[in-house]
Amino acid sequence: MPDAILAALNIERRTTFWQERLLQVHGNVFVVEANGSIAGFCDLIPSRDQDANPKTIAEIAAIYVLPEHWRQGLGRALCQHALTEARRQNHTTVTLWILASNTAARHFYEAMHFTPDGATKTDRTADGTELHEVRFSLSL
Repeated sequence: MPDAILAALNIERRTTFWQERLLQVHGNVFVVEANGSIAGFCDLIPSRDQDANPKTIAEIAAIYVLPEHWRQGLGRALCQHALTEARRQNHTTVTLWILASNTAARHFYEAMHFTPDGATKTDRTADGTELHEVRFSLSL
């Protein structure tokens, strides 16, 4: 995500978003700890995509690990846990969207055996910045 977009995030709105999200019945949010503190999270939900059946296709809506915990296997553990949970819920596929320019994320998901499935989209931020995304998928 571009730094300008991250810097413009409103803490109160994000806090409200997550308070509401954690109370929702659909989907799962997993956290990973390091040294007694939350170091990352993964949000697994039924797919939001128009071309997908949310009963059979799950989506990793977000996955994040604090930079000081990168390259310690925490992201991989979160992702593997989400895949296990998706299988448990009888999903046949897991998808996720990443910024087309985010080569680090592409490499991470490719190492987890996700592949681009050909779907793309462009979102616009409040300031008009275009975010070009590609969808990756993994059959379970």
